[in-house]
Amino acid sequence: MNDWMAALLALLPPLAVPVWVGLRARTGDRLAAVQMGSVLAALMLVLTSFVFDQPSYLDLALTLTFLSLPGTLLLAHFLERWL
Repeated sequence: MNDWMAALLALLPPLAVPVWVGLRARTGDRLAAVQMGSVLAALMLVLTSFVFDQPSYLDLALTLTFLSLPGTLLLAHFLERWL
């Protein structure tokens, strides 16, 4: 096990926080949890790229980063009556 794998495994428990908030909190807090979860998922994809020496995972992380904010804003637009 190398250092990159240890860093990847260290990000698994913090990923449980947005999942728990997404299941238990109000709608506004769920939107913040989606953003936090997407940031952690992008970091995990970058670390996965280093662990397995596959540069294609960096493309996935970049795509997730570019699409997470507009997706969350679009979701907030549709949910604005309940916010």
